[in-house]
Amino acid sequence: MAKLLCSHISLVCLLFCLSDVVTQLTGETALQCPTGRDGRDGQPGPPGLNGRDGIPGAAGRDGKDGAPGRDGGAGLNGEKGDTGDTGLQGAAGIPGTCPPCQLPKRNITHCTWDASNDDRDSGVIHQCSLIKQRGQTAILVRWTGNLRSKTTGSKTCSRWWITFNGVECDDPARIDVQIYNGMSGHNFLAPSIVEGICYNIEEGTVNVQLHVGDCRPGNEHGDAYTGWNSVSRMIIEEIEL
Repeated sequence: MAKLLCSHISLVCLLFCLSDVVTQLTGETALQCPTGRDGRDGQPGPPGLNGRDGIPGAAGRDGKDGAPGRDGGAGLNGEKGDTGDTGLQGAAGIPGTCPPCQLPKRNITHCTWDASNDDRDSGVIHQCSLIKQRGQTAILVRWTGNLRSKTTGSKTCSRWWITFNGVECDDPARIDVQIYNGMSGHNFLAPSIVEGICYNIEEGTVNVQLHVGDCRPGNEHGDAYTGWNSVSRMIIEEIEL
């Protein structure tokens, strides 16, 4: 069957060729055949080879910023760094002011008597004065010199004491010394100190006096002597409590 179909097709093709030759020789159209129908679609061919890669496209636009992430956990402590270099010395600061913090100058008086040689057995021996500046302060007094109390009969004791404006201190206590000598005819002169602090003394002029007289309690004074051939001194100072 296939061979018969092929022979038929070959005959048709030959007729067309002869018709075309006649037309060329005579100028007349020979046999005109009707147009045949389109043949059936052939079977699909095998897939072709992959094409080459295309040219890279242009870069796209940046996307929007994302939402902030959560805080991360605390990291481990880093190692201790090296000690830095010593910095330059800064400029001197402005002097501070604190009047209540400033210590006042010392309020002090110093009196001296050279070779008093005072043989009185009672009365005021020395006096020195201080102007007290504040009522809430105290007064420190120190008298130094040599003293003697010699026995005369039954009188064996002498007392020296300090007064402030004629009154003995009572806060906290009296400021005094007593010398007892029970050896008849014994004449011994010794360096001595009469010293103490007194509170509750009003501001203003304060006369500080050294007295000599009877011993306490009620013993009559002996043969007293103050400041034999040497310097006696009294130092008075106003001090903070």
